[in-house]
Amino acid sequence: MPVLKKYFLILFLFFVSTLVANDSPWNGKWHLSWQEGTMILNLEQHGNDVNGTYEPAHGILEGKVEGNTLHAKVTPENNISGLLSLTMSDSQKSFFGNINGGLWIAGIRVEEDKIFNTMSVGRTTPQEVLYSFLSLGNSVRSGNHEGLEKAIALLEFTQEQKNLGHSDRMLVVRTMFEVLDECIVNKLVFSKEGGAEKESIWLEQVGSEVKIPFHFSQDKKTQLWKIKVPKIGILKKQLKSLLEAREKYEVDPKEHLELKHARATMRTFYEQYERWERGGKKHAITTMNLSEIDPSIHEWQAPLQAYYLKSVLDRISHVIFQEIPNDPKSKKPYVHFHHPIGSIEIAPYIIDSKTVWKFTPQTLATIDKLYYEMENVKVEYPTKVIAENNLYFGLKSMAKDISPLLLQKFYHTEVWQVLMLIFIVILALFVSLLIKYGVFYLFRNYPLTKRWTEEMITLRYLRPIQIVMFAMISLYGAHQLGLSNSLFSIIKAFTHFLMVIGGTWIVYNLISILFELLQIKARKTSTDVDEIILSLAGSILRVLVITVAIFIMAEIFNIPYKTVLAGLGIGGLAFAIAAKDTIANFFGSAIIIADRPFKTGDKIKIGSNIGVIINVGIRSTKIRTTSDTILTVPNHNMTNEMIDNYTAREAMRVDTEFFLSLHTPKSLLDTIDIEITAFLKQNKSVDSHKIILTGVNDYTKRGIAFGVSFFVKASTDMEYSELRHRLITELADIIKKNKIELIMIQQDNSDED
Repeated sequence: MPVLKKYFLILFLFFVSTLVANDSPWNGKWHLSWQEGTMILNLEQHGNDVNGTYEPAHGILEGKVEGNTLHAKVTPENNISGLLSLTMSDSQKSFFGNINGGLWIAGIRVEEDKIFNTMSVGRTTPQEVLYSFLSLGNSVRSGNHEGLEKAIALLEFTQEQKNLGHSDRMLVVRTMFEVLDECIVNKLVFSKEGGAEKESIWLEQVGSEVKIPFHFSQDKKTQLWKIKVPKIGILKKQLKSLLEAREKYEVDPKEHLELKHARATMRTFYEQYERWERGGKKHAITTMNLSEIDPSIHEWQAPLQAYYLKSVLDRISHVIFQEIPNDPKSKKPYVHFHHPIGSIEIAPYIIDSKTVWKFTPQTLATIDKLYYEMENVKVEYPTKVIAENNLYFGLKSMAKDISPLLLQKFYHTEVWQVLMLIFIVILALFVSLLIKYGVFYLFRNYPLTKRWTEEMITLRYLRPIQIVMFAMISLYGAHQLGLSNSLFSIIKAFTHFLMVIGGTWIVYNLISILFELLQIKARKTSTDVDEIILSLAGSILRVLVITVAIFIMAEIFNIPYKTVLAGLGIGGLAFAIAAKDTIANFFGSAIIIADRPFKTGDKIKIGSNIGVIINVGIRSTKIRTTSDTILTVPNHNMTNEMIDNYTAREAMRVDTEFFLSLHTPKSLLDTIDIEITAFLKQNKSVDSHKIILTGVNDYTKRGIAFGVSFFVKASTDMEYSELRHRLITELADIIKKNKIELIMIQQDNSDED
């Protein structure tokens, strides 16, 4: 009970604290964006009263909350006040509104644990203050506006600039940063003169003759340095000269994404890596030359390579982009770091007739080794782990906690990875087996498959489903293990091969089920050609599925099938000659559809063979003979043979002979001729509209051959046999009633079918 009370108290306090927090949603630090720039807003809420300050305008905010809307008055340092109306979102993480009833303004809550909230600022030397300003400026430009206030604190404004409004002063700061960003910074320019710090430096633009002066001032009391801010007119002229040297008209905020030089590549990689889950992934990956990595594993290898690269860069030093060359005309690779194991290098490549700078394949080939060598080096801010790599690093950490021996490598693969791979294979087998039995019970309840045996269901569907599931689970599991390129390439090729085999197997049999259902429906229609067309369509689809599967497998194993296809134009004649029988059979199928000599289920006679059509394919026709065997006839032969369609007849003919005594007088023969004819015409089982032939055929040594020919209304062999038996015995009774001796009865088997 005491334990339950303890947990209840904790839950109660958590619930109460949540309510209290919800009562003050405006509390905290906010990043503001508006049409004139950006600001940092600090608010405190007490009931409905909200007070706060915002920087860098050194302003004050006072207002009241009504519902989820804050109405406030803002007064910046120049005492020009304005009215705000801000509406909080349901998530309480952002708001939107307007100022003075016109200009829009948006805010988002600043996370307290962000790196740039705690970024240190150095001002003890001109070098420190400039590098701090560049570092903060780079972070603000990438969207971390929390550093804006600290960056502005590093600048020394003239009195005239201090009197400017917030937007005008931000224009000065932004222009100064853009001037710095067009130059290259080198620590060597800060070399002391006679033991004293330089108060002025000249920064160059790589690839041009333009040089820009920068001046610093030191506070006599604190001994701290600041950067002197030139007048806006001077800054604009400097920026113009720098842009003209690059043949540019203005600063394009997204130009770095084009990777025109080494600095752009490094900046793009850094910024887009931090935005990986918010659309930055594709841009970060474009900075890496993955040409030496198997394309089939780019999907999982690229995030891992990106993490290794970012981790190593973070351990080397904090990157200041302005230290990296930004000359788009340069062809010289930029080496950022060199180590006996490998280097970090950015080089130009021609892609689609454009020069693009990327991290070299050699860099990516050794970056994992560099990472493991430098893994224990302390880093000020831990490298962000991409969500796609979470499981890998989580498993690796667990393995390290269990035993360092699990991190030992075995043919470029760590022991824990090998063990996990074995576990994944066993798990994949087990799960695929469970899925197999689950699907089996579904199939057993499906009307079309109820008559199927367990072996048939397993062979047609369960086995391929099991193969596909095994391959998918194995591939997904291996994907999370961060295996070496060579090993994962083998696993991916093998599992993709299994998926293609299983998938083709399933689709092939699903086509069979689909066309069985359509055949059942087609038999209910009056169109004879439906079943044949469906049969041919099913055959064509199966061939197409197998063909597609072959091409996919060729792609998996990097077989140059495109070259083979291109060569078909030259080898077309040879192909046509070799496949002439196949082509002839295909056109035979077309002729069967056009002429409609039979349909599936018809009983036909072709040559000396009699049977029922069970399937018309793209190459051949299958017939079940009267001996219950399957006869396969090429469609080309079907069109060249005489086809006798028994099913198409309206009635079935009976031909028989009665052998009478040679002593039978003509009068009795005439009598039975008349009586038999009358009997047949009046019998409902006989088609009286067709020919009825009766009479003496011949006098033989065995007796008088009395022949009878007529048609019965029968559509099946069973009906025919029953009617024939009944009618012939009744005809025999007529003969016997007339006292005529029957010597023997002989039947002509020509139509016994």
